[in-house]
This record gives sequence, C-alpha cells and structure tokens, in this order.
Amino acid sequence: MTPTTVQRKGAITTGTLGNKRFITETELKKHNGTNGSQSWIAIKNRVYDVSSFGEEHPGGTIIFTHAGKDATDVFSAFHPASVHKWLPRFYIGDLVKDSRVTPLDAQKEAEYRQDIIAMKSELMKARAFESSKLYYAFKIATNLAIFAAAVAAILVFNGIVGAVIGGVLIALFWQQSAFLAHDFLHHQVFTNRSYNNLGGLLFGNIWQGFSTSWWKTKHNHHHASTNVVHTQAGGDPDIMTMPFLLWSEKIIEGDAEDLKDLPKFMVRYQKFFYLPLNAAARISWLLQSILFQLEPVHRYVGGLPMKIAEISSMAVHYVSLVLITSLLETTSSRIVFQLICQSLGGIFLAVIFTVGHYAMEIFTSEEMSDTDFVRLQVRSTRNITPTVFNKWFSGGLAYQVEHHIWPTLPRHSLPLASKILKRFCSKHNIPYTVKGLIEGNLAVFKLLSQIGERF
Repeated sequence: MTPTTVQRKGAITTGTLGNKRFITETELKKHNGTNGSQSWIAIKNRVYDVSSFGEEHPGGTIIFTHAGKDATDVFSAFHPASVHKWLPRFYIGDLVKDSRVTPLDAQKEAEYRQDIIAMKSELMKARAFESSKLYYAFKIATNLAIFAAAVAAILVFNGIVGAVIGGVLIALFWQQSAFLAHDFLHHQVFTNRSYNNLGGLLFGNIWQGFSTSWWKTKHNHHHASTNVVHTQAGGDPDIMTMPFLLWSEKIIEGDAEDLKDLPKFMVRYQKFFYLPLNAAARISWLLQSILFQLEPVHRYVGGLPMKIAEISSMAVHYVSLVLITSLLETTSSRIVFQLICQSLGGIFLAVIFTVGHYAMEIFTSEEMSDTDFVRLQVRSTRNITPTVFNKWFSGGLAYQVEHHIWPTLPRHSLPLASKILKRFCSKHNIPYTVKGLIEGNLAVFKLLSQIGERF
C-alpha cells in the first residue's frame, strides 16, 4: 500500500499510512447510509463498514441507526463482550479526530469518556451485572400469586363482583408479566440468551399474549434512538403515535404531506383522547403481535422455529383466557371482566411508559448526531420517584434512565446504578429528571394540552 498524506491544510483527511487506513470524522459522517451511501460506524476509534450486515444482524436494520456516527456507547449497551470477536470482519480503518477540536475540549472529552468507562467498571466491580436467580424466582412466584388470586376471586364471588376483582387482578398480572418479559428479553437474567428467550415466550407470549419478536423489534429501535423523530432505521417508534397523539412538532416539521393530512381535531383535543387511547392500547398491541406473525419470516429474530413457537404460545394465551372467562356464570359478568382486564391492562402499562419518556426532550436525527449516547438517554428519559410502591408497580422502570444506559443490568442492581449515574451527571452538568408517578403523568397531560392549543 502506498503511503499517502494524512494532513492537508491544517485538517486531517482520510488517507493511508503504511498498511493502516485513517478515516476522519468528516468522512465517517458521509457514510450514513442515506442517498445510496454506505453505512459505516465507529467503535472505540475503529471504523467498520456494516452496509451489508442488516439482513444478518440479530437486531435487523437497527444497526443503521448510528450509521455515520460513533456507536461506541450504544454498541456497549446492547452487546456482550463476546461479540467483539466478530468486528474484525467489518474493519476498514482507524478513526482520526477532527483537528479543529481545541486541546481543552479534547481534554474535557477524554475525561468525560473515562468517567463513562469508570461507571461501568464500578458496576462490574460490584458484580451488578450478575443476576440474583432467587430474586427473579420471587418475582415469578408473586406474579403467579396475583394470577391465583384473580382466579380465586372469580370462583368465590362470581357475578359482577368476581368479574371486577378478577379483572383488576388479571390486568395487574399482565402488567407485571410485561416487566418480567422485559427483563428476560433484555438478557438481564441468564448469560445463556436461549434461556432468556424462553422466559420471554412464557412471560410475554403465554402470560400476556404479546409477540416476543414484535416487541423486540420495536423496543430495540426505541432504545437505540430514544425520542429521536427520524433516523435511517426509522427513529423511535414509541413517539410515532400519529394520527392519534402528537408529542412534538418535530415529528411533522417540514413534512408537507403530514401537515396536509394532519387531523387537527384529534391533535387539538388530544388531551381528552389520551386516557381512552391508553385503555385501548392493549388491544392494539395484541393486534400488532398477530399481524407481525402474518409477515414473512424474519431471519434476525429467530426465523421459522421462532415463528412456530410464537404462534403456538400466543394460542395458549387465548385458550387460557377463554377458559378463565368461562368460569364466570353470566354473559354480563364475562363482558364486564373483559372490559376491565383489557382496558386496565393497557392503562397500567401506559402510565409507566409515558412517564419514562413523554414530555421529555425530543431530538431530530441531526441533533442526535451532535449528542453522545449517554447524554441522549439522560435528557430524553425520566425516572419515577423510587418509593416502595413505585418500584414494585413500575417493574423496575422507576429507574428508567439507568436502564436505558445499561439495558442488561438486572432490575435489582438499578438502585446502585442510580447512585453512580447521579454523581456522574452532577459532575458533567447533565440534567437528571425524577418525578412522582402522578406528577409525571400530569406533565405528560400538560404537554398534550399545550401542543393541542397550538392547533
């Protein structure tokens, strides 16, 4: 390889030196996968061409979310250390930092990066990433107790009283099952991912009727681009709730078609639609789970064997629900039971999810490019005041900020992570937001009202 200059007019440019290729930040940004360009990412100052990896990547096209960017932190958050052995296959050169950065800024950035590494090192030293199997056995047992109490209430009281009590308890059982599935599918419990996926099928597909693969596809994009309106891989699906709810004008900014078709009546009065939509959310998730199974086989979420397992396990859920409902003796009590458990099943989850991210900062893809992973997660995420009730009811997501930075961290280790992260945020002047469960939901309602008033 012929040596070439890597310095030109005071700025470092892409080139080679000996047998090593150097790639500047400017060149990296050009390979963002848009307009036919290749998709490059940087991890620990090494650049990788992942243009053709979307079909093979276990997370699918989510890998392109950070195309043209430094993906060090998001890569570390989602992958075990064992994945590093696959990187050389895609390596194309070393990243060279922009020479326009001042020595002082470079020093601050280096200290910031070291502090991020130090946080994880502290958690590793405390063995915080090692799950307590006894803790999760207890969570599974308490969830089964809720289910047993629901069935007992239906059998003992029957009629409308049994339908109401049983419906509330089944909704709570579904909510807590969702959090268990969430922990297992983030691979927090076992080092063997197959065991975690089996847990996902049990707690997700069978216990609550949601497709594991549908949820993982959607949720991984949410984690990779939290509160980002548009990226090459589509942005955060959790804020793309139009035409029903509009969380920021950034979602429709500059899109003439969206502005033309905007249902202004819905947006204007969206604060009144908020609760009814949450009540219908579980039905929507069930339908999306079924529709996902009608799509072609997705290689990156397990292929045909997973599709068969998903359809079979979801069928078990529906058969079980029919049997439980049939325990009620009258048609009216069965209808009341279904209305209560299905509507509260959506509301119990929604009041946790909405506090976590809505009415927090929303980013464009350009703003995301100028924000590192940790700052993006902290600025777009809100914790819930960690009272005993809130920690239980939220299934560990009272520590939503910490979960977003370390997704594989077991639920019981999040309080320790919170202490470490608060110290980090205070040192680097990053706003860290915590609100009560009611206060957080009121903030969400206020935002919907304010946006509605502008239409």
